[in-house]
Amino acid sequence: MHRALVTVLQGFLAFVLLVGVWAQLVLIPTTAADEVDLFPPYEPFRIPLVTAAIAFVACVQAWIVASILLLQRSADGTVFQPSAQRWVTVLLSAAGGAAVVTFALFVYVTFAEIPSPADGMEVIGLWMGAATAVAGSVALLLLTLVGRHLLGKAIELRSELDEVV
Repeated sequence: MHRALVTVLQGFLAFVLLVGVWAQLVLIPTTAADEVDLFPPYEPFRIPLVTAAIAFVACVQAWIVASILLLQRSADGTVFQPSAQRWVTVLLSAAGGAAVVTFALFVYVTFAEIPSPADGMEVIGLWMGAATAVAGSVALLLLTLVGRHLLGKAIELRSELDEVV
């Protein structure tokens, strides 16, 4: 892969990583506090929802870090080394963690008696958002699993080719 493209991608991913840190430290807790100020019955639900959101962002951040390191291996020409599988395992773990967090959030939102200040659409939106996040997380997990299998095959073929040469 061209080094300039790798550098641009790594820079973009590093920016997204920093935005995630800002979201974890500022955006998510502040938004939750503002919602509780606007509608005090949300108070018992603030901690579980904030915890789930921060954990989900942490999983995304782990996925981004592993992606940055795999991109570096690609630029260095070492992506087809067996040690690259370690970073793909981190990708799988992060995607799996995100799937577990979003599924737990989906179950929580499904069975919690969350009050609504108006017509209940906020709760339905949260439920649909959680369901969409579960689907997206599982899709990412499966895509990463396929990528790991393909990388394993490529590493195997590369080692066979090295033996021939």
